[in-house]
Amino acid sequence: MFRLIPHILALGVLALDVMVRAWRIQLAAWTAGGRLSTWEAIRLNMYGEAASTLTPNRLGGEPARFAGMTECNMRPVTALVALGVEVAAEWPVFLLLGLVLAVNYVPDWKSRGQVWLRHHIAADLVLVELVVLVVLVVVWWLQRSARSGAIRHRVRRQWRVALAHVRRAPVWVMLANAALTVASLAARGLVLPALAWGLADAPPFTEMFYGSLAMLAAPLAVPLPSGGGGIEVVFLSGFAGDFGDAQVQMLLLWRFYTMLLLTGIGIFLMIRYLGLRAAKELFSVGWRRKRKAPDAAAVESS
Repeated sequence: MFRLIPHILALGVLALDVMVRAWRIQLAAWTAGGRLSTWEAIRLNMYGEAASTLTPNRLGGEPARFAGMTECNMRPVTALVALGVEVAAEWPVFLLLGLVLAVNYVPDWKSRGQVWLRHHIAADLVLVELVVLVVLVVVWWLQRSARSGAIRHRVRRQWRVALAHVRRAPVWVMLANAALTVASLAARGLVLPALAWGLADAPPFTEMFYGSLAMLAAPLAVPLPSGGGGIEVVFLSGFAGDFGDAQVQMLLLWRFYTMLLLTGIGIFLMIRYLGLRAAKELFSVGWRRKRKAPDAAAVESS
Protein backbone atom coordinates (compact mmCIF):
# COMPACT_ATOMS: atom_id res chain seq x y z
CA MET A 1 0.00 0.00 0.00
CA PHE A 2 2.88 2.33 0.81
CA ARG A 3 4.21 2.08 -2.75
CA LEU A 4 0.82 3.25 -4.06
CA ILE A 5 1.00 6.54 -2.18
CA PRO A 6 3.35 8.30 -4.65
CA HIS A 7 1.08 7.37 -7.57
CA ILE A 8 -2.03 8.47 -5.70
CA LEU A 9 -0.39 11.80 -4.87
CA ALA A 10 0.79 12.26 -8.45
CA LEU A 11 -2.67 11.54 -9.82
CA GLY A 12 -4.14 13.90 -7.22
CA VAL A 13 -2.02 16.91 -8.16
CA LEU A 14 -2.46 16.07 -11.86
CA ALA A 15 -6.25 16.03 -11.40
CA LEU A 16 -5.98 19.39 -9.63
CA ASP A 17 -4.05 20.76 -12.60
CA VAL A 18 -6.72 19.49 -15.02
CA MET A 19 -9.52 21.05 -12.97
CA VAL A 20 -7.76 24.40 -12.53
CA ARG A 21 -7.14 24.66 -16.28
CA ALA A 22 -10.81 23.81 -16.89
CA TRP A 23 -11.88 26.64 -14.55
CA ARG A 24 -9.48 28.96 -16.35
CA ILE A 25 -10.92 28.40 -19.81
CA GLN A 26 -14.47 28.50 -18.38
CA LEU A 27 -13.74 31.91 -16.90
CA ALA A 28 -12.24 33.15 -20.18
CA ALA A 29 -15.24 31.82 -22.12
CA TRP A 30 -17.66 33.53 -19.71
CA THR A 31 -15.75 36.78 -20.14
CA ALA A 32 -16.13 36.47 -23.93
CA GLY A 33 -19.87 35.87 -23.64
CA GLY A 34 -19.87 32.09 -23.99
CA ARG A 35 -20.39 29.17 -21.68
CA LEU A 36 -18.66 25.83 -21.23
CA SER A 37 -19.57 22.95 -18.97
CA THR A 38 -16.85 21.41 -16.83
CA TRP A 39 -16.66 18.31 -19.02
CA GLU A 40 -16.48 20.41 -22.18
CA ALA A 41 -13.67 22.50 -20.69
CA ILE A 42 -11.73 19.42 -19.64
CA ARG A 43 -12.25 17.80 -23.04
CA LEU A 44 -11.05 20.73 -25.14
CA ASN A 45 -8.04 21.20 -22.86
CA MET A 46 -7.19 17.55 -23.46
CA TYR A 47 -7.35 18.24 -27.20
CA GLY A 48 -4.88 21.04 -26.70
CA GLU A 49 -2.62 18.91 -24.51
CA ALA A 50 -2.34 16.19 -27.15
CA ALA A 51 -1.84 18.56 -30.08
CA SER A 52 0.70 20.66 -28.17
CA THR A 53 2.78 17.60 -27.31
CA LEU A 54 2.91 16.29 -30.87
CA THR A 55 3.55 19.54 -32.77
CA PRO A 56 6.64 21.81 -32.85
CA ASN A 57 6.48 24.97 -30.73
CA ARG A 58 3.25 23.54 -29.26
CA LEU A 59 1.59 25.08 -32.32
CA GLY A 60 -1.32 22.67 -32.38
CA GLY A 61 -2.59 23.57 -28.91
CA GLU A 62 -4.68 26.65 -29.68
CA PRO A 63 -6.17 25.30 -32.96
CA ALA A 64 -7.15 22.10 -31.14
CA ARG A 65 -8.84 23.99 -28.30
CA PHE A 66 -10.49 26.31 -30.81
CA ALA A 67 -11.88 23.24 -32.58
CA GLY A 68 -13.10 21.94 -29.22
CA MET A 69 -14.91 25.20 -28.49
CA THR A 70 -16.66 25.26 -31.85
CA GLU A 71 -17.58 21.62 -31.32
CA CYS A 72 -19.31 22.78 -28.11
CA ASN A 73 -21.49 25.12 -30.24
CA MET A 74 -19.54 28.24 -29.32
CA ARG A 75 -19.35 30.93 -32.00
CA PRO A 76 -15.91 31.16 -33.64
CA VAL A 77 -15.53 34.82 -32.70
CA THR A 78 -16.43 34.09 -29.06
CA ALA A 79 -13.97 31.19 -28.97
CA LEU A 80 -11.22 33.37 -30.41
CA VAL A 81 -11.85 36.09 -27.83
CA ALA A 82 -11.82 33.53 -24.99
CA LEU A 83 -8.47 32.16 -26.13
CA GLY A 84 -7.12 35.70 -26.43
CA VAL A 85 -8.17 36.57 -22.87
CA GLU A 86 -6.57 33.40 -21.54
CA VAL A 87 -3.31 34.01 -23.43
CA ALA A 88 -3.13 37.60 -22.19
CA ALA A 89 -3.40 36.36 -18.60
CA GLU A 90 -0.97 33.44 -18.85
CA TRP A 91 1.99 34.94 -20.73
CA PRO A 92 2.89 37.41 -17.93
CA VAL A 93 2.86 34.41 -15.58
CA PHE A 94 5.27 32.57 -17.88
CA LEU A 95 7.58 35.59 -17.85
CA LEU A 96 7.35 35.74 -14.06
CA LEU A 97 8.13 32.01 -13.93
CA GLY A 98 11.25 32.61 -16.02
CA LEU A 99 12.34 35.35 -13.62
CA VAL A 100 11.78 33.11 -10.57
CA LEU A 101 13.75 30.28 -12.16
CA ALA A 102 16.57 32.65 -13.08
CA VAL A 103 16.75 33.94 -9.51
CA ASN A 104 16.86 30.35 -8.25
CA TYR A 105 19.49 29.00 -10.64
CA VAL A 106 21.69 31.77 -11.99
CA PRO A 107 23.39 33.10 -8.81
CA ASP A 108 24.86 29.71 -7.77
CA TRP A 109 25.18 27.91 -11.10
CA LYS A 110 28.91 27.31 -10.51
CA SER A 111 28.46 25.65 -7.13
CA ARG A 112 25.55 23.57 -8.47
CA GLY A 113 27.72 22.37 -11.35
CA GLN A 114 30.57 21.43 -8.99
CA VAL A 115 28.20 19.45 -6.75
CA TRP A 116 26.82 17.61 -9.77
CA LEU A 117 30.29 16.73 -11.08
CA ARG A 118 31.39 15.40 -7.69
CA HIS A 119 28.42 13.03 -7.62
CA HIS A 120 28.89 11.60 -11.14
CA ILE A 121 31.73 9.35 -12.20
CA ALA A 122 33.35 9.36 -15.62
CA ALA A 123 31.18 6.48 -16.86
CA ASP A 124 28.05 8.49 -16.09
CA LEU A 125 29.44 11.46 -18.01
CA VAL A 126 30.18 9.28 -21.04
CA LEU A 127 26.65 7.91 -20.95
CA VAL A 128 25.21 11.42 -20.77
CA GLU A 129 27.39 12.49 -23.70
CA LEU A 130 26.16 9.56 -25.80
CA VAL A 131 22.55 10.43 -24.97
CA VAL A 132 23.22 14.06 -25.90
CA LEU A 133 24.68 12.95 -29.24
CA VAL A 134 21.58 10.87 -30.03
CA VAL A 135 19.29 13.74 -29.01
CA LEU A 136 21.21 16.18 -31.22
CA VAL A 137 20.70 13.89 -34.20
CA VAL A 138 16.98 13.65 -33.43
CA VAL A 139 16.79 17.42 -32.98
CA TRP A 140 18.49 17.93 -36.35
CA TRP A 141 15.98 15.64 -38.05
CA LEU A 142 13.01 17.28 -36.33
CA GLN A 143 14.19 20.74 -37.29
CA ARG A 144 14.31 19.67 -40.93
CA SER A 145 10.78 18.34 -40.58
CA ALA A 146 9.31 21.35 -38.78
CA ARG A 147 8.30 24.60 -40.43
CA SER A 148 10.81 27.37 -39.85
CA GLY A 149 9.86 30.57 -38.04
CA ALA A 150 6.94 28.85 -36.33
CA ILE A 151 7.56 30.24 -32.86
CA ARG A 152 7.70 33.85 -34.03
CA HIS A 153 4.45 33.43 -35.94
CA ARG A 154 2.80 31.77 -32.95
CA VAL A 155 3.77 34.49 -30.48
CA ARG A 156 2.75 37.31 -32.82
CA ARG A 157 -0.57 35.69 -33.59
CA GLN A 158 -1.36 35.04 -29.92
CA TRP A 159 -0.51 38.57 -28.84
CA ARG A 160 -2.50 40.15 -31.69
CA VAL A 161 -5.59 38.26 -30.57
CA ALA A 162 -4.94 38.83 -26.87
CA LEU A 163 -4.19 42.54 -27.02
CA ALA A 164 -7.24 43.14 -29.20
CA HIS A 165 -9.56 41.92 -26.43
CA VAL A 166 -7.74 42.18 -23.12
CA ARG A 167 -8.86 45.79 -22.63
CA ARG A 168 -12.47 44.66 -22.70
CA ALA A 169 -12.00 42.12 -19.91
CA PRO A 170 -12.49 43.20 -16.28
CA VAL A 171 -9.30 43.50 -14.25
CA TRP A 172 -10.48 40.94 -11.71
CA VAL A 173 -10.96 38.39 -14.48
CA MET A 174 -7.38 38.83 -15.68
CA LEU A 175 -6.03 38.57 -12.12
CA ALA A 176 -8.13 35.49 -11.40
CA ASN A 177 -7.03 33.87 -14.65
CA ALA A 178 -3.39 34.60 -13.85
CA ALA A 179 -3.83 33.13 -10.36
CA LEU A 180 -5.34 29.98 -11.86
CA THR A 181 -2.34 29.76 -14.22
CA VAL A 182 0.01 29.94 -11.23
CA ALA A 183 -1.98 27.20 -9.47
CA SER A 184 -1.89 25.04 -12.60
CA LEU A 185 1.87 25.36 -13.00
CA ALA A 186 2.43 24.68 -9.30
CA ALA A 187 0.27 21.55 -9.43
CA ARG A 188 2.17 20.23 -12.45
CA GLY A 189 5.47 21.02 -10.72
CA LEU A 190 4.39 19.00 -7.67
CA VAL A 191 4.15 15.77 -9.68
CA LEU A 192 7.84 14.95 -9.28
CA PRO A 193 7.96 15.59 -5.50
CA ALA A 194 4.82 13.47 -5.20
CA LEU A 195 6.49 10.58 -7.03
CA ALA A 196 9.51 10.91 -4.74
CA TRP A 197 7.36 10.55 -1.62
CA GLY A 198 8.90 8.01 0.73
CA LEU A 199 12.14 7.61 -1.22
CA ALA A 200 15.23 7.26 0.91
CA ASP A 201 17.72 10.09 0.32
CA ALA A 202 15.28 11.93 -1.96
CA PRO A 203 16.54 15.24 -3.36
CA PRO A 204 15.44 18.44 -1.62
CA PHE A 205 11.88 19.51 -2.37
CA THR A 206 12.91 22.85 -3.86
CA GLU A 207 15.37 21.17 -6.23
CA MET A 208 12.71 18.80 -7.54
CA PHE A 209 10.00 21.46 -7.73
CA TYR A 210 12.00 24.17 -9.50
CA GLY A 211 13.76 21.64 -11.71
CA SER A 212 10.52 20.10 -12.92
CA LEU A 213 9.01 23.55 -13.48
CA ALA A 214 11.97 24.56 -15.62
CA MET A 215 11.77 21.39 -17.70
CA LEU A 216 8.01 21.72 -18.14
CA ALA A 217 8.46 25.29 -19.36
CA ALA A 218 11.24 24.35 -21.80
CA PRO A 219 8.89 23.34 -24.69
CA LEU A 220 7.61 26.93 -24.76
CA ALA A 221 11.02 28.02 -26.03
CA VAL A 222 12.36 24.88 -27.73
CA PRO A 223 10.92 24.55 -31.27
CA LEU A 224 10.49 20.78 -31.04
CA PRO A 225 7.64 18.53 -29.89
CA SER A 226 7.74 18.02 -26.13
CA GLY A 227 11.28 19.34 -25.85
CA GLY A 228 12.74 17.11 -28.58
CA GLY A 229 14.37 14.70 -26.11
CA GLY A 230 16.40 17.41 -24.44
CA ILE A 231 14.24 17.23 -21.33
CA GLU A 232 15.18 13.59 -20.85
CA VAL A 233 18.88 14.43 -21.08
CA VAL A 234 18.53 17.26 -18.58
CA PHE A 235 16.60 15.04 -16.17
CA LEU A 236 19.16 12.24 -16.39
CA SER A 237 21.92 14.75 -15.72
CA GLY A 238 20.34 15.45 -12.33
CA PHE A 239 18.85 18.86 -13.04
CA ALA A 240 15.79 18.09 -10.90
CA GLY A 241 17.71 16.04 -8.35
CA ASP A 242 19.88 12.96 -8.05
CA PHE A 243 17.72 9.88 -7.46
CA GLY A 244 20.64 7.44 -7.62
CA ASP A 245 19.75 4.05 -9.07
CA ALA A 246 16.12 5.18 -9.50
CA GLN A 247 17.02 8.04 -11.90
CA VAL A 248 15.70 6.32 -15.04
CA GLN A 249 12.64 5.00 -13.23
CA MET A 250 11.78 8.46 -11.93
CA LEU A 251 12.24 9.92 -15.40
CA LEU A 252 9.84 7.39 -16.93
CA LEU A 253 7.24 7.91 -14.21
CA TRP A 254 7.50 11.69 -14.34
CA ARG A 255 7.17 11.80 -18.13
CA PHE A 256 4.25 9.37 -17.98
CA TYR A 257 2.27 11.54 -15.59
CA THR A 258 3.22 14.95 -17.01
CA MET A 259 3.06 14.08 -20.72
CA LEU A 260 2.07 10.58 -21.86
CA LEU A 261 -1.07 10.11 -19.76
CA LEU A 262 -2.84 13.34 -20.72
CA THR A 263 -1.62 13.10 -24.32
CA GLY A 264 -3.07 9.62 -24.67
CA ILE A 265 -6.38 10.71 -23.18
CA GLY A 266 -6.42 13.75 -25.46
CA ILE A 267 -5.80 11.66 -28.60
CA PHE A 268 -8.61 9.28 -27.64
CA LEU A 269 -11.09 12.08 -26.95
CA MET A 270 -10.11 13.98 -30.08
CA ILE A 271 -10.64 10.98 -32.35
CA ARG A 272 -13.91 10.11 -30.63
CA TYR A 273 -15.48 13.58 -30.66
CA LEU A 274 -13.78 15.34 -33.59
CA GLY A 275 -13.03 12.40 -35.82
CA LEU A 276 -9.83 10.88 -37.16
CA ARG A 277 -9.55 13.31 -40.07
CA ALA A 278 -9.72 16.38 -37.83
CA ALA A 279 -7.19 14.83 -35.47
CA LYS A 280 -4.75 14.25 -38.33
CA GLU A 281 -5.12 17.87 -39.45
CA LEU A 282 -4.45 19.22 -35.97
CA PHE A 283 -1.46 16.94 -35.40
CA SER A 284 0.09 18.12 -38.68
CA VAL A 285 0.14 21.79 -37.63
CA GLY A 286 3.70 23.13 -37.76
CA TRP A 287 5.10 20.24 -39.82
CA ARG A 288 6.30 20.49 -43.40
CA ARG A 289 3.85 18.97 -45.80
CA LYS A 290 5.24 16.69 -48.51
CA ARG A 291 4.84 18.11 -51.95
CA LYS A 292 2.81 15.94 -54.26
CA ALA A 293 4.55 14.86 -57.42
CA PRO A 294 2.94 16.33 -60.55
CA ASP A 295 0.58 14.05 -62.38
CA ALA A 296 2.31 12.42 -65.40
CA ALA A 297 -0.69 12.90 -67.70
CA ALA A 298 -0.91 16.59 -66.81
CA VAL A 299 2.80 17.07 -67.51
CA GLU A 300 2.52 15.39 -70.95
CA SER A 301 -0.52 17.45 -71.91
CA SER A 302 1.28 20.66 -70.98
